[in-house]
Amino acid sequence: MSVGLTKGKADIDQRAALCALTLRDTFDKIKAFKAYLDTVTVADLEALTYTTTEANQLKSAFTDLDQLRTVYEGTGTRTPAYDYRTFAKLLTGVV
Repeated sequence: MSVGLTKGKADIDQRAALCALTLRDTFDKIKAFKAYLDTVTVADLEALTYTTTEANQLKSAFTDLDQLRTVYEGTGTRTPAYDYRTFAKLLTGVV
């Protein structure tokens, strides 16, 4: 009986798929949260007790993260543009 992390083929396949799925799902969450933040003003965030600096940092961070998402999806600017899902999606099966 092994203890801890195992290294069999099924274990490696599962971890590879989990990494790819987690990244995909995280980018989906980033896209959704960025869309929400686009509807919220700095003043709205200040009303929730964010400082002006914090509100701007939050909005800027998700602008940057969303730009990375677009590069990952192949819809953002990269010379040349590349869909990083080309091979990673192969690890996710039909999910």
